[in-house]
Amino acid sequence: MTIHLRIKDLRKQNNMTQLEFSSKIGVDNSQYSKIERGILEPTLSLLLEISSKFNVSLDWIATGVEPANKSLNDVKVVVSTDKTKDQFPAVVTVDSHQRDNIVLVPIKAAAGYLTGYGDPEFIKTLPTYRMPNLNNGTFRMFQVKGHSMNNTLHHGAIVVGEWVENWPRDIKDDRIYVIMTQSDGVIVKRVLNRLKKYNNLICKSDNRKEYPSFSITPDDIIEIWEVKLGLLFELPNPADLYDRVVDLEAEMMQIKHLLAK
Repeated sequence: MTIHLRIKDLRKQNNMTQLEFSSKIGVDNSQYSKIERGILEPTLSLLLEISSKFNVSLDWIATGVEPANKSLNDVKVVVSTDKTKDQFPAVVTVDSHQRDNIVLVPIKAAAGYLTGYGDPEFIKTLPTYRMPNLNNGTFRMFQVKGHSMNNTLHHGAIVVGEWVENWPRDIKDDRIYVIMTQSDGVIVKRVLNRLKKYNNLICKSDNRKEYPSFSITPDDIIEIWEVKLGLLFELPNPADLYDRVVDLEAEMMQIKHLLAK
């Protein structure tokens, strides 16, 4: 049974019409109808609202693991044994229209985020924004620290990441991700997904001359966000790339010259 059918089943168990159910959880009836039909995906904030209003666990709504008729006092939080799949952000905030806010984690707050990512009070202290064309999904903004991603992302650039729920399935090779690790805090890297083959991710810097690649395992990872948008305050100079190509051509010509002797 899909998440859409579980929500529909919950409505029927409570003998409610679509209008009554949508009104109780605070969404437009037409939007709710699309959710039941599988046309529209429910947001995490909406799932939390359903969980709260109808005394069912978020795990049951998302996965069907628990029976829907448990009261809140009987519900136990079910934690997946595989942390790479079916995870949700520890804390999300919503605006007055029940839309997920996009929280910004600036450089100066990155250290605090490592310990406060699951603390609603800490998350409330961070600035929030709305971004155009980022409506379906859970997003968070991070400020890039250091020069390892030059010339793609400079120090101080801001990236908007979308929550990655299933790491083995959803992480695509050579895309940029924000990864929160226990050992190094928040890092922004281009990633090769080798979870199924070697149980690790290969993290690559775009500035590879100064920053070598390295691997990390799921045990060290807390959160992963796929970068969907970048806000740059220093536009890269294409001449830098051109100079590197010219240098490479010169080196190749020198090698050919030496081999011809």
